[in-house]
Amino acid sequence: MCRKVWLSLIVIALALSMAGCGVKDAKEVVSDLSKRSEEMESYVSHGKMTIRSGKEPQLYDIEVWYKKPHFFRVAIKNMKKGITQILLRNEEGVYVLTPHLKKSFRFQSDWPYSGGQVYLYQTVIQSIIDDNERTFRAGKKQYQFEVVAKYPFNQHANKQRIWLDHKLNPHKVAVLSESNEELIKVEFDRFKEGASFDKDAFDMKRNLEKLPQDSKTSLAAMAKPSAKQKEIEAVLPEYIPQGTRLQSERTIQTPQGPVVVMRFKGDKSFTLTERHPQALEAGLPLMGKPVELAETVGVLLEMGERKRLTWTEGGVDYELIGNLSLDELVQIANSTYNQSSK
Repeated sequence: MCRKVWLSLIVIALALSMAGCGVKDAKEVVSDLSKRSEEMESYVSHGKMTIRSGKEPQLYDIEVWYKKPHFFRVAIKNMKKGITQILLRNEEGVYVLTPHLKKSFRFQSDWPYSGGQVYLYQTVIQSIIDDNERTFRAGKKQYQFEVVAKYPFNQHANKQRIWLDHKLNPHKVAVLSESNEELIKVEFDRFKEGASFDKDAFDMKRNLEKLPQDSKTSLAAMAKPSAKQKEIEAVLPEYIPQGTRLQSERTIQTPQGPVVVMRFKGDKSFTLTERHPQALEAGLPLMGKPVELAETVGVLLEMGERKRLTWTEGGVDYELIGNLSLDELVQIANSTYNQSSK
């Protein structure tokens, strides 16, 4: 009898000790995350993102600025190519900016609330709150959650594991396939709540005109293309949906330079055009959203059943139009990378 009493006292003491160290159960952590999400005024985060979707992993440097109620600035730097793109949301709309080309694309969207971005703290929190089937583990230094993954651009994403420190700051997020293959990983090395920003920190012109010093492509080079750059060396996508084939290809001369038009016909027809980047792409905002591709950020516009995906990579503007699923558009776009010209 005494032995049982002593064992009970030890269990109680351990529980009190853990409570004293700040370790909470899943219900308490989720409640705290929900409250923090509502009350958070601003933050800055920084980390490294690894995407495994091709022949070799793609590494990105990610910096996020957030200011309540809905101002976002996400700088995404491709570490291999040294090129930075910026996703920006302010009072005027949502932008995809490519500063080294002085390119901007503005559209009306509820981004980032319409889709999961694994590097955004709000998305990480919401994925935990929304999943009632979540699993939870409390460690000495971290909390670990496993929740369902909701990434419309990656059909293989099945679940994600999220590590938070005991202050509920993000430490690591891993997106996994059904077979536990790691598809995306973000490791945070900095998170500061209550950050302050310059008055124009989320201004489109400031972010577009501030040319990253490490960008490999200069605006001057784009403004004065060499003779070799005047011709487009067409790239054929490696992935073409089954039952579809290349029907025609032609080069059209326009005042802005040559445009290669490739038409694919079959069960899932589409058109792919390629041209040299234009200095500025702006105008009235359209309904659309940013799409994260393997090596860059594209813009998706939906026109009924037809979809239009545009992106810039390797000194070429791509436009893909067709009655295709979002996953098929992304597969075709990603398969143009590192392909030899025709």
